Order: sequence, then C-alpha cells, then structure tokens
Amino acid sequence: MSNTPLPRRGRVNLQKQMHEIERLRVEMGAKQPDQRTVTTRAVARIIEDVHLEGRMGKFTVEADEPLARGGTEKGASPLQFLMMGTAF
Repeated sequence: MSNTPLPRRGRVNLQKQMHEIERLRVEMGAKQPDQRTVTTRAVARIIEDVHLEGRMGKFTVEADEPLARGGTEKGASPLQFLMMGTAF
C-alpha cells in the first residue's frame, strides 16, 4: 500500500464554473455592444477616523490604516485590499 495521500477534492466545481462562464459569454455576445453592461456597486462608511466598513453585495469587510498612519489596525488597509484583489 502506498503512503501517497489521495488528492483532496476542492469545494469548487470547476467544470460547472467554466460552463457558467461560457453560457454568460454566449449570452453577452448575443447582445449589441451598447447593451453589454454589468453594474457592480460598493459602498463604504467611516466607523471612526480611518476605520472603515465596506459593503459589496452580501459581503462586508472592515479596513483600517496602520498605527503609523493614525489607524488602529483593526483590518487590512484599503491599499492592502487593492493588492489582494490584483493577486486574485
């Protein structure tokens, strides 16, 4: 018997995701260019000083600045969130 662990199965069904992406491409491709719009809305509010709360859809995150910038480090800074987003 081998000691090689079995590969873990991810929680994301990649085949289903690709099928959905292809479906959306076909759907958007059937529309005229001026009708191919997608709207994303994000809102933010100041909790205190530079401690912020941001909402997008059903997700809420808190952001703050480092101590050196007057924050309390209760969350990643907005710049750190931007950098994480580009990593995805």
